[in-house]
Amino acid sequence: MLQSVSLSSLQPAAANPRRKIDRKAIEGLAASIRTDGVLHNLVVSPVEGRGKKERFQIVSGSRRFEALLLLQKRGELPEDFTVAVEIRDDLSKDDTLRIAAVENLQRQNLTPLEEAGALTKLIHKGTTLYDVVAQTGLSATTIKRRLALNGLCKEAKSLLAKDGLTLSQAEALTLGSDEAQRNILEQIENGSEASGGDIRETLLDDRPTVALAIFPVEEYTGTITTDLFAEDETSYFDDAEQFFRLQKAAVAELYRHHLESAAWVELTEGFQIAEWQFRKARKNQKGGVLINLAPGGRVEIREGLVRPKIEKETAEAIAENPIAPVKVKAAYSAPLCRYIAHHKTAAVAEILLASPRTAQEVLIVRALKEFRLHEEFKALAKEADPQGAYRVLEEQARCFAGKLGFDLSEGESVWDFFPPRYSPELPLYEAVRGLSDHDLAGLQTLLAAVSFGQENCDRLDTSDSLFNRVARDLSVDMKNHWRPDAAFLSKRNREQLVVIAVGCGFAEAAGQLSTYKKADLVNGLTRYFHNTRADNDPADQKARQWLPEAMLFPAVDPNAPAEAEIEPDSVDEVTDED
Repeated sequence: MLQSVSLSSLQPAAANPRRKIDRKAIEGLAASIRTDGVLHNLVVSPVEGRGKKERFQIVSGSRRFEALLLLQKRGELPEDFTVAVEIRDDLSKDDTLRIAAVENLQRQNLTPLEEAGALTKLIHKGTTLYDVVAQTGLSATTIKRRLALNGLCKEAKSLLAKDGLTLSQAEALTLGSDEAQRNILEQIENGSEASGGDIRETLLDDRPTVALAIFPVEEYTGTITTDLFAEDETSYFDDAEQFFRLQKAAVAELYRHHLESAAWVELTEGFQIAEWQFRKARKNQKGGVLINLAPGGRVEIREGLVRPKIEKETAEAIAENPIAPVKVKAAYSAPLCRYIAHHKTAAVAEILLASPRTAQEVLIVRALKEFRLHEEFKALAKEADPQGAYRVLEEQARCFAGKLGFDLSEGESVWDFFPPRYSPELPLYEAVRGLSDHDLAGLQTLLAAVSFGQENCDRLDTSDSLFNRVARDLSVDMKNHWRPDAAFLSKRNREQLVVIAVGCGFAEAAGQLSTYKKADLVNGLTRYFHNTRADNDPADQKARQWLPEAMLFPAVDPNAPAEAEIEPDSVDEVTDED
């Protein structure tokens, strides 16, 4: 129904998708209305009152309304100006929103975020993707890309609205979690020039980190690599297949857990959890749970959600992020891939049996990649005088680091580069292949030497352990490899130092020990042991022979309780009873 109503009886729609008014555009439209009048009627719906007090809400024509208000404010239109409108009293709230959204989208002057908001409301009200395409003139791809902007964190939306982000950058950010987006935004604000492609590449890094695991990390049996050059020293699971197997099992357990109490549970595998496709449950309304396992392994959970009226085919069409890589169906299924891999592995293993040199090379490469250096090497490297045994091993490690292609600068610790845990396998394999048989055997021996040692270094090893057994088989005598130094002596108390001074012969030359403070004893004993000569002098021999019982294999703990003597079982006297 067409009717002329007072301009003052009109009010803008509360749910207008347009959040930002282009003043220049309104100025231009006002000039056009001043010259040619209002060419298209406004569409309104009654909201309250009757007769002259009746008020109307604008369904379509918000910009024309703003332009008329501007002309009236300037005095170019009278206070009682009337405007022709089409009154629609048959429109529901959803219809009003749909018409307003479609009109604004058709004019193509909404910001991307405003378009996203308008399209989201249409989709939530059950409008199909195909209807939105037909009504707005936007392509299905554009609609999907705008809807994806709902996945931006608040900071990214704010920056995009202020033109602090390009649309390409914003679209790429939707591939990451809120935390990942904030990290990239911080880098951009600090001067980093990150294009949409750069952001996309960063967020698609599919190496699973230890921080992503929702399963107990001790269940993982593979190796873990730590990127020491990253700001947070990020650790990665080297066996991605095992990680995802454990992660999916943990997600399945989460699914079963929430199914016991939630109205529904939905499991998705998008790059980001599509929370925008749902709404929060009202108070006392039982909600559902959305669990998303991203391709990179990140798990996100949202609880207390209600499914809106999104049409089924539309929901499927907008489920995937249009910025994400297109999933290509694998030519071979995972079970078939395993079958093929098993047979190929068996064939290579059979040939390796007849190729001992290559088998040894492979064994060493695998050992280098999975290597765990014993803790003593980095600890002794910090000592002022790590002594002879350590120096021999360090020299060998430097030698083989050079042969494997790792050039160390003067002053650099060899243990930061050797064994080369972070090197790709193929270059490492080529370097190992270039070693002579003698060097190959030497490298294997070195790896065994620097990985083997006492298991628990925080206590004395007084047991019949493998470490002690090997040391005894090798006839290791610590008197030939170690002498008491300041690092050892300074960790003993004065009474213990006096006992050492007496046992090693220092007391005989030093005189009255009662006048010595602890520091004097440490300094005196350090010099005494350091100056000991390898000759037949009785005092030097006594010093060379002194060794704390803790340096034996196994170690002897003087404070350990003495073992109780076990008495033989008593035998009851047996008598004949006649």
